Amino acid sequence: MGASLRIGKIFGIPIEINVSWLLIFALITYMLANLFGHSQPAWAGPHRWSVAAVTSVLFFMSVLAHELTHSVVAERWGIPVRKITLFIFGGVSQLTHEAGRPLIEFTVAVVGPLSSLALSGIFAGLWFLLRDANATLAAILFILAWVNLSLGVFNMLPGFPLDGGRVLRSAVWGLTGNYWRATQVAARAGQFFGVLMIAGGIFLIVSNGGVQSAWMALIGAFLFSTATTSYRQERENERLRQFTVGQVMAAGWPAPAPRAPDAHHIVPGDTVFHALEQMENEDTGHLPVIENGMVVGVIGREQIGRLVEARKPRRFFWTRK
Repeated sequence: MGASLRIGKIFGIPIEINVSWLLIFALITYMLANLFGHSQPAWAGPHRWSVAAVTSVLFFMSVLAHELTHSVVAERWGIPVRKITLFIFGGVSQLTHEAGRPLIEFTVAVVGPLSSLALSGIFAGLWFLLRDANATLAAILFILAWVNLSLGVFNMLPGFPLDGGRVLRSAVWGLTGNYWRATQVAARAGQFFGVLMIAGGIFLIVSNGGVQSAWMALIGAFLFSTATTSYRQERENERLRQFTVGQVMAAGWPAPAPRAPDAHHIVPGDTVFHALEQMENEDTGHLPVIENGMVVGVIGREQIGRLVEARKPRRFFWTRK
């Protein structure tokens, strides 16, 4: 996603703003200022733009609240959160690892859209109570109610990597007991909705034009690309789960230099997928391997890569004579 600026922590979770967020912030502010120009013609230019900017900030605070609910629930389930990043397409909570059970994935995924729907209800209620008291406040509350409703509904679309896609994956995973099969179903659904949004956006651009139509197509392209990348990554992870640390060590490739004795370790029976996750969490390229209380070796990323490459299935193409 490029460079990001850390702005602080909430509940101990680092919060970052990606440079791409500046672009979408400016775009939303511009669109809101134009909207207020039509709906509130009596507002002066500076007032219209300042209200648009305030509304944009509150909108992204709503996105942050959405991501915080994911993160807080994930940590309650024992999944550490690296950080939350706001970027051009909204926000993302970066978890250290995926959920280990369907129920965990379901609860972590579903709380985000539920929080957006709850915020929509709160803002709608406040708008109903205060709509005649202050036109500026009423306009802000109405838009926040609408965008949070849209955020909650959109994220429940059953396509990976949206929250609804994760809910779908948890359901298929729970029914079949097969995490990889569930990921395939959710990723394909994400690709389908991505293509649908691209086609819809292009149709609207040709019919009516406008920034909103182009934005719909861009979001569809992002959804399709992310779903495809997630599918490929999970396919590779599924392959990594088929190999153990012991197999890597038995291959006889040179091991990296040993680490300090107090370092985190793995055992020969662990999968290489688990080993790579541990290396990622420890921000290291290798880990000691311990068996029966004794260090029996060291395993590194290069060794794992060699084994996986060596065990890749080969395709043979037959030709007619």
